Amino acid sequence: MFSIISGRDVLAQSTSKEGMTIKSLEITNTKAPDFNYGGIVPEANTISADWAKVLVRFDTAADWTDQLEMRFYIVVKNPKTAAFTMFTGKYVYSDIPKGYNHQVAVYLRPRTMERYGNMVKQVAVEIYYKGEIVSVKSFPASDKPWWRTANVQSVEGYVLDRSQTPFANIAEYNYELPREK
Repeated sequence: MFSIISGRDVLAQSTSKEGMTIKSLEITNTKAPDFNYGGIVPEANTISADWAKVLVRFDTAADWTDQLEMRFYIVVKNPKTAAFTMFTGKYVYSDIPKGYNHQVAVYLRPRTMERYGNMVKQVAVEIYYKGEIVSVKSFPASDKPWWRTANVQSVEGYVLDRSQTPFANIAEYNYELPREK
C-alpha cells in the first residue's frame, strides 16, 4: 500500500529548544482508503491515484504543551515541464502531553500531484513555540534553510492536515489534531 520515497531521518540540524524535537520525517505515496458502510451500497474510488504523505514524528518534554505551530514546505517537480512548485502550509496543534513519537501527517491530493508534479523532491518542517523556532528537519538533509530562499513558485492552501483527508478516521488517536482556525 505504501511506496516509500524516503523513510530515513533527515537534516542533522534538528534543533531542540523547549524540549521539542522532530525525530523523523517520512515521505510516502499512498492510495486513499475505500470505505464500506454496513447496509449501504459503497461507492468505490474510480481513480486510483496516489496522495503524497509527509509524516512527522516528534517528542515533547513539558508535561503539557498548550500549543505549537508546524510549518510545512513541500517541493514537487513536474516531469513534463521540469518546473518546481513549493506548497506551504501551517497548522497549530494544542494540548500535547509529554511524550515520544507524537505524529502529525499532512498530504497533497492526487489532483494536486497530477497538475503540479508527482515527484516530491524536497520537504522541510519547522516547529514554532511561542513564536520562536524550536525544531527543524528537512529532506534532503541540509545545513541551510533552502525553503526560505528557494526561487520557485510558492502556493498556499494545498497542504492538507490528515483530518481533512480520507485518512482522518483511520487510527485517528495516533495523530495530533490541528486546532480549528
